Amino acid sequence: MTTNRRRVLAWLAATLLPAPSVASPLPLVDLPGDVEAPDFAFPDLAGVIHRLSDYRGRPVVVAFWAVWCAPCRRELSALAQLRTRLADTRAEILAVNLGDKPERIAKFLEEHPAPSLPVLRDHDKTAAAPWHVRGLPVAYALDRNGILRLGALGERDWRAPIIEAQLRSML
Repeated sequence: MTTNRRRVLAWLAATLLPAPSVASPLPLVDLPGDVEAPDFAFPDLAGVIHRLSDYRGRPVVVAFWAVWCAPCRRELSALAQLRTRLADTRAEILAVNLGDKPERIAKFLEEHPAPSLPVLRDHDKTAAAPWHVRGLPVAYALDRNGILRLGALGERDWRAPIIEAQLRSML
């Protein structure tokens, strides 16, 4: 019996606890089944298109965020730091902004730098439905075959050793 993507993402959205008010050292949640992540193609701030399918062959964290979301704003620099710590691997972290204008994102990043973190723009929020993003922040970790393996609904402390260990175990 195959598990469909919609069912897994809906399960994740419905069963995870609400986000804590501060970053949590809790681990990411193991996702059931072998569900392929929905593909997307979004520009970064320089206009270069990033297709999720182009990252096949390497683990990827997809983190959805918005400028207005306070927990998202706190997470962004920690995600950039995690990307630096994982530099010895082929893992990638993609920060997908939902709905903010490029100028607003750029201004935010000037005030809250997240160096080297690929920030992608989903200006129409087209990823929200297929990825079942009903609140922010939301993050998923995909294995090298594009299969959803781990997820988080709500703020996480991306500096937590347990999260880095979970991601390294996917390498």
